[in-house]
Amino acid sequence: MTRLGKEYDVIVVGAGINGVAAAAYLQKAGLNVAVFERRHEAGTHCCTEETMHPGVRVSVCANQMMTLSSPAYEELELERFGLELLTSSEWCDFHAVNRTKKAVFRHQYDARKQYEAWKSISEKDAEMYRKQVNYLAPYFQELLELLVYSPITIDRFIRVAGIISKIPGMPPGWLGLSGHQLVQEWYKDESIRAGCYASAYTAGVLGLEQKGLPVPLYSTLLNPSWIAGFTARGGPHNLAHALTRCFCHYGGSYFPNCPVEKIIIENREAKGVVLSKSAVYPEAEIRATKAVVSNLSCHPTFIDLVGLDKLPSWAVKGVKAYDYDSTILFDSHFALKEPLDWKGFPPECNTTMTFFCGLEGEDDMMRARADLFDAQPHRAPDPPIICGFSMTPTLADPTQAPPGQHTLMTWSCVPYDLDKPGGALAWDDIREEYGQKVEDLLNEYAPNLKKAKIARYDHTPLDYYRRNPSCRMGSSVSGSVLQKLRLSCNVPFPDCNAPRSPIGKLYLSNCGLSTTQLQDGYIAADAVARDLGVREQDWWVVKPMEPGVRWLKRRGITPRWSVD
Repeated sequence: MTRLGKEYDVIVVGAGINGVAAAAYLQKAGLNVAVFERRHEAGTHCCTEETMHPGVRVSVCANQMMTLSSPAYEELELERFGLELLTSSEWCDFHAVNRTKKAVFRHQYDARKQYEAWKSISEKDAEMYRKQVNYLAPYFQELLELLVYSPITIDRFIRVAGIISKIPGMPPGWLGLSGHQLVQEWYKDESIRAGCYASAYTAGVLGLEQKGLPVPLYSTLLNPSWIAGFTARGGPHNLAHALTRCFCHYGGSYFPNCPVEKIIIENREAKGVVLSKSAVYPEAEIRATKAVVSNLSCHPTFIDLVGLDKLPSWAVKGVKAYDYDSTILFDSHFALKEPLDWKGFPPECNTTMTFFCGLEGEDDMMRARADLFDAQPHRAPDPPIICGFSMTPTLADPTQAPPGQHTLMTWSCVPYDLDKPGGALAWDDIREEYGQKVEDLLNEYAPNLKKAKIARYDHTPLDYYRRNPSCRMGSSVSGSVLQKLRLSCNVPFPDCNAPRSPIGKLYLSNCGLSTTQLQDGYIAADAVARDLGVREQDWWVVKPMEPGVRWLKRRGITPRWSVD
């Protein structure tokens, strides 16, 4: 058991995957780092649990492993520390359109194959995609580095905007257009459009309303560079475990069951933490000589742990206005006797584990917009739209279910507060009812679902918050996923300048885009390391995409980023 010290160079509050990633980077760089976690296990949103019956492993929230595009995959030696990534198909995912029985596929690593798949639906739209991806292919790595693994500064924004403005089909004044408008501008076939809407809808309905850096760029045109359609053997919690093993291997101190009560602020600088009464070390005070990193979201960090009285007035205003009302999910998890049979759809659907369905076209997208954005109070879409990274992970990893069985999970975007008595508390009353609606909808696309079902477990936005108090309003990514698309000085609120903050020596590793690419943890570690003069490391040199390219080549696959 790790012995609690009185002080460390750096203290990380919260062992979410981005918090542990930041800690591992800093520990490996030679600092003395401690991580304090509220729960018994790292990775609250990357956990894997038996919620239905023994042997059926359910991963609430994080299912699709996008880690191969991250420098952390190699720099933190995640394979060495037990992470094994698996995929069931060369296709990353597909969007099923029931009225046409067409499936809009996105490829893992081959733009030519995606072009051919789209060409079978619409030659005109496939040609637009070909021109766009051919233009962008030389910029893939740079765009990932600028948009995903760096804070977006003015200079970087100008560079990115310069690249984006020359995308074939990009209209003048694109900065004033929404993702929805850009999809309409680029593509004409309703099935192709529906596929683009569905992939962007993963960021919540606001993902299609966002103006500025276009969400379709992320969801469609950059897709071959993500290398994203993977699960982890044994479940996604093995990503959190691999990160923790790396951290501890290099001498880090990890303390589970140790919730933090407050961050100590002296002379407008973070100086350490005080643990809660319920911690293994009750009310212990631990000092940080160089930095504190919070992996909690905006409100728990600044309201609960720092205290608004410690903030300047402009920061208080920004914290109070912070938007949690985005990417709020209702999950349905199934234990099945057999995998889904996408009857009438292309046969590749039966072997591709990640999918979207329920958004048939413009009408469904506008209906969801009205329910989740316009209506006051917001409404849960009825029928649901199954979006996000819904998947059948056992197609790639049979160990996540008993022999002969399969697991299935679906994401549906919903509001936190319902238009019913009790608001958010009403989710306890309607969880089974809404879960049945999800099941009924999915059965229209894969009509063997009901006969294959052994059990179903429904996880509501209220459950998200109960599981992780950092997820205010049930936000699955601890805040607006769109925050990262804005200039870093406005993340998570105007002039905050994440990963730095208004408090000296306090850094943030959870700014609303904390996915299995580990980007928020990478950015936070980079900022701390630069400020402390330890960034120059001979191992800290990997570029985005490089781990995935090397992973593919070890398996005899050469990725193809352009069509021609």
